Amino acid sequence: MERLQQKRYRAKRVRRQYIPKGDGTQRPLGSPAVEDTLLQLGVARLLAAIYAQDLLRCRYGSRPAVGALDAVDPRTIKLQCGRYAWGVAADSKQFFDTIDHEWIVQMVAERIEDGALLRLMRKWRKAGVLDTDGTVLHPVTGPPQGGPVSPVLAHVFRHYGLDVGVEKVVQRHCRGEACLSRYADDCGCAFAHQTEAERFSKVLGQR
Repeated sequence: MERLQQKRYRAKRVRRQYIPKGDGTQRPLGSPAVEDTLLQLGVARLLAAIYAQDLLRCRYGSRPAVGALDAVDPRTIKLQCGRYAWGVAADSKQFFDTIDHEWIVQMVAERIEDGALLRLMRKWRKAGVLDTDGTVLHPVTGPPQGGPVSPVLAHVFRHYGLDVGVEKVVQRHCRGEACLSRYADDCGCAFAHQTEAERFSKVLGQR
């Protein structure tokens, strides 16, 4: 904290590791240095407190006391009681790997005007990744999975990139009922009319 206050802090490279997935591929995980982890943890708590007021109620996963069952139960009741006949389910392929670094900083800047915090995020972005073979990478997308701040940033990215659009555009232009539920990078949207479900399915990929 002292070096951060004196503006002598320098973010260290993130050490990358790989863990096997069920489909035979490998998921890259980042292990920040202890100092960077502690700073990210503090920033993650700050962002979580701020965005708790912004994130819509039907957004779940990687949030305190909001797990998978919390996502399923209210959606089940809503689907049973509402007039829904059609659904669209989507999972973002390699979601973490494709989040644009500069876009996420700009999105946070929409809500937070603290220049020091935004500079800190850019330091983490530019620090680079040390791969298992010793190669130093400087990816322009994807906050490394494993860092405490990454899940919060992913929620912010989804909030502006998808959730707000569904609430302010899709739902308002539907003739029938429509509802969205998202758990981390998986989402499902239910519609009363087939044409509206098909239209949403087509534009979702573009979004």
